[in-house]
Amino acid sequence: MKPKPLFLCLVLISGFGLFPASPVRAAESSASLSGNVSNVATRNLLEGARIEVSALGLAALTDSTGRYVLTGLPPGTHEVLASYLGLDPIRRRVTVAAGERAVSDFALSTAIYQLDAFRVVGEREGDALAITAQRNAPNHTNVVSMDSFGNLPNMSAGEVLMRLPGVAGSPTDEGLAYNFNIRGMGAGLNTVTIDGGLVTSLGSSRAFEMQSISGALFDQLELTKGHRPDRNADSLGGTVNLKTRSSLSMKERRRLTYSLSARIAPSFLGFEQIPQREDHPAHPMLNFSYQELFDVFGGSRNLGVSVNAFYSENAVGFFQTDRDYQNTTAQPAYVWSYQTFDNYNNRKQVSLSIKTDYRVSASTRVSLNATANDNYEAFRRRYITRAYSSQNQNTVPNATTSVVPGWTDKITAIRPVPQSLIEMQNRGPNNYNTRQRRLDFTAEQDFGPLQLDYAANYARNNLNNGNGHGGELTHRLVGAGWILDTSKSLLHPSFIQNGGPDFTNPANYRPNGQLLNSDGQNDQRVREARFNVQYKLPTAIPLALKTGAQWRETLAQTESRSRRWNYLGTTSLPSDPTTIMYDEVKTGRKI
Repeated sequence: MKPKPLFLCLVLISGFGLFPASPVRAAESSASLSGNVSNVATRNLLEGARIEVSALGLAALTDSTGRYVLTGLPPGTHEVLASYLGLDPIRRRVTVAAGERAVSDFALSTAIYQLDAFRVVGEREGDALAITAQRNAPNHTNVVSMDSFGNLPNMSAGEVLMRLPGVAGSPTDEGLAYNFNIRGMGAGLNTVTIDGGLVTSLGSSRAFEMQSISGALFDQLELTKGHRPDRNADSLGGTVNLKTRSSLSMKERRRLTYSLSARIAPSFLGFEQIPQREDHPAHPMLNFSYQELFDVFGGSRNLGVSVNAFYSENAVGFFQTDRDYQNTTAQPAYVWSYQTFDNYNNRKQVSLSIKTDYRVSASTRVSLNATANDNYEAFRRRYITRAYSSQNQNTVPNATTSVVPGWTDKITAIRPVPQSLIEMQNRGPNNYNTRQRRLDFTAEQDFGPLQLDYAANYARNNLNNGNGHGGELTHRLVGAGWILDTSKSLLHPSFIQNGGPDFTNPANYRPNGQLLNSDGQNDQRVREARFNVQYKLPTAIPLALKTGAQWRETLAQTESRSRRWNYLGTTSLPSDPTTIMYDEVKTGRKI
């Protein structure tokens, strides 16, 4: 629907502080009250604090910078109440004059901070802020502070989201939750936004992988389940909105926060790791934040700058074993295939965000935020060893079959016949590299009952995934017999030679099939612009009218490449004696 010209004129005239006063003016004799609400202990300006004059039925909430404006006050002295969840309310008598704006700041505290027997150290108000935002939301929304669960293993946004009600994760074989179901809807039916701007998905899917972005860049996570009248109908399950920090919410001039930690799994404390993971026992995680307020263009504390940097390594190693048994209901059944996996992957993440907030006037604030986030896996390797019989499993074992008769539920023996095969497959080093870049511009204007907001953002995501300079190649040994004995351990059974070529000698193996290499390049770009107009009606029950418009352009490009090589030689390929499998450590099997 094409907007009416009159409506567009209204929006353009009111834009960006050209109207320093509200276009909907109260009577000339009315007054107003403004100021900030802060927490004495944390020195933070509080978002969502309530300022009210109960006798007149007037109330206002502080914005994201802790500022409030209460309009429509008759001249005289009024009792004003300031309250915030978890803090003691303050009552104060304030005198206002006709046609003027009085200023009154409130510094809230609680008696708990004053007890001699306790000392408040590093206390978090994030939970109270999140609960307050959830309580003040116009529709049902789950709001959670990003620091609610302490120092999470990877400090990712996905680790916070997976703990909210109505959300189910789909963990990978490495234990990472990339995609989430919300209200039972698949990940492709949900959207993720940053300060209301769409986050580009990865690859050809609509789903965004939450594990690929650091939660250290954000202050809060909002989860809206289902739809709201002012949201796009492109998310059947729900919308996850990540809110960035604002330096204008600080009470002090400058703030530096930093943390350095490391994940360590030392073998001398009993932590068992596969050899590849054991060679890299310690992995760092660094988080740094700088915030400062400046006085510019004759204003006071009207320009805020925030810089956040994050670096993390997350090494994952695991061992897995699979066994395929005879297809029969009779017991015992023999094992015709025994397979082990060694997997190693070191995932690294580098994030940087720079945000500036500028208060143009008492009613207008603009923000510019630039974000860069890289999540890359450059050395994911998987070694798969499989010993099996290629004989038809419906064949009853006899004196000539590969399976030796007389097996038990613990022991299976395979003869050294051509149907007896041992394969070693190398996958990697695979890569999975995502590079996210975005630029967000937002503006808000608050004229009492009339509120305007504008936004424009550009987001880009590049995904490279595949084998990189590696690939997949299988080496095969034909005619080697073996015995699998699970008498002592089901997870790490004994694997013994039973005739035929020596399966511990790399010279007996030959490349089987082709060397396969596949790589993909997926790029997505989103450009978006939107504005909203909201008018709060003067009713006893909170009621507002809201309208707006939005424009979005999405570009997706996908390129895939697959290459294959055939080995024309007749001898074995060189082996790497430094590569040791976990099964060799536990059982002594050398393949």
